[in-house]
Amino acid sequence: MSADEVKRVKDIFKGVSRSSGAYRKRIMSVHEAYLTHEQFCDGVERAGLEKLAKMLRILGFLTQTKVYLIWKNISLSAP
Repeated sequence: MSADEVKRVKDIFKGVSRSSGAYRKRIMSVHEAYLTHEQFCDGVERAGLEKLAKMLRILGFLTQTKVYLIWKNISLSAP
């Protein structure tokens, strides 16, 4: 990736942090209870290519549409 592309990826992460603070801790993979926007942005700025790749993978997983199936086995129900 070129330096300009890396900067664009970092800017996207900063935008995600501003719009949805719920993802900050999970994207950065930290063991703190909560990250402020400023702490998240500092971490993004310090992140290398490998860390950015991991963060993109996590963000992709978090933004997937999830469907949950609730199933009940009728044959095990009491008469």
